[in-house]
Amino acid sequence: MSNPDEKRIADALERISRILAGMLLKDVQDSEQIQKIARLKECGFQNAEIARMLGTTSNTVGVAVHSLRSKKRGKGKRRNAPRRH
Repeated sequence: MSNPDEKRIADALERISRILAGMLLKDVQDSEQIQKIARLKECGFQNAEIARMLGTTSNTVGVAVHSLRSKKRGKGKRRNAPRRH
């Protein structure tokens, strides 16, 4: 495969990814960016890919992913039970 063919394929795959992301996110409100990021992350997209799809930066996506992970960890933790003597 030559370089122009590889470029065309890469461009086509990028368009397909955007279409699929649009379909996946159609029911999420525009203001709910963190939910969009969560859905795309669950589908296996990398931070840079998500950033391109949503028109933001990789750093913004990274912070959102970190926040989502922190919240998830917090839900799984047990609260300290009172000590019994």
